[in-house]
Amino acid sequence: MAAKPPVTLQEDWESTLLPWLDRVAEQLDVSCVDLNVDRVHLMTGVVADAVQRSMAPISAFLVGAAVARGASLEEACAAVEVVTRERTAV
Repeated sequence: MAAKPPVTLQEDWESTLLPWLDRVAEQLDVSCVDLNVDRVHLMTGVVADAVQRSMAPISAFLVGAAVARGASLEEACAAVEVVTRERTAV
């Protein structure tokens, strides 16, 4: 499977995706959150490929909960990837 370009490099990132994301963040009152869209996308891709596609958004939700509790986005994404790789190694 060919890797997709990072979300932030897609043609419609600035015209469509980023404005939508900004509006959602504002509506949810989380505009101050430091979001690395490409990192989250990478992590959810690992989950989708190794576990099941339907678990990708669930893993993103759990990462968000971990970040809300004080974890860094990188720590949370890496933890999901570790668990996912352990599952596939069994």
